[in-house]
Amino acid sequence: MAFSDIPLFGMLRERMHWVQARQSVLSQNVANAHTPGFTAQDVKEPDFKNVLRSTTSGTLHMASTRAGHLSGSTTSTSARGDFSTRNAPDSETSSNGNSVVLEEQMMKVAENQMDYQTATTLYSKGLGMLRMAVTGRQS
Repeated sequence: MAFSDIPLFGMLRERMHWVQARQSVLSQNVANAHTPGFTAQDVKEPDFKNVLRSTTSGTLHMASTRAGHLSGSTTSTSARGDFSTRNAPDSETSSNGNSVVLEEQMMKVAENQMDYQTATTLYSKGLGMLRMAVTGRQS
């Protein structure tokens, strides 16, 4: 079983890709904060059920690598899907039709950064658990 076939890491990788895509859209919003007629956008958050289904083929399986293990099957993670953007105007629209409020965008950027840190921490902890399982020692 390849490292990339572990569903937990596939879901975390998917989350990090989503956060990265959202960061790009939020950056565009900030860059266009004074562009007349610009409408703020956001990236649609992936549905947890769909992500779980795509990374586990709809059900969770245990993997067995030796005859003494419980029966299971290997699953492969799906390729990263494209994330769709949607118009998400902020709470105010200026007289020139721009709907970007910098304070709200900064709050979304901070929230996005916390999501990314959470995903990377979980990824790191998962690697530590695998390392401990293989070596029998904590790193």
